[in-house]
Amino acid sequence: MSKTQQRAEITGLRIVSLVVDDVDDAIEFYTQTLGFEVKADDDFEMDGRAGRWVTVGVPGQDVEISLVEAEEPYYDENTQTLLESKRGTETWWTFRTPDCEASVAALRDAGVEITQEPRTYPWGTEAMFADPSGNQFSLFEYAE
Repeated sequence: MSKTQQRAEITGLRIVSLVVDDVDDAIEFYTQTLGFEVKADDDFEMDGRAGRWVTVGVPGQDVEISLVEAEEPYYDENTQTLLESKRGTETWWTFRTPDCEASVAALRDAGVEITQEPRTYPWGTEAMFADPSGNQFSLFEYAE
């Protein structure tokens, strides 16, 4: 970037998107199993095609997860193909928890696939789990 070139003014991270098999199943998982809340659930029409905008997030926090089905009718064929290729393969988000072991036990009791048991590092304890669509997430407890 040249010294005179302007930078984009980015003031924060607001929404991240996640490709899921079924939006309603994903809503149930993220709200009932992880304790998130639905931030938006709106039907809309674009270019004569019906669509649905759904976001979930941690209560009291601004970052939202947009739950997207690759087969949404308002996406063109190229976008649908791209999104389909991302399902279950493009996440490594980290959710913070005050007690990794207890959270893993609760997730396991709820039938969630634990893909890595808790491991302790100098900076904290981390475990991995998958949502029903195969998306992988890290669960992290900071070291004291």
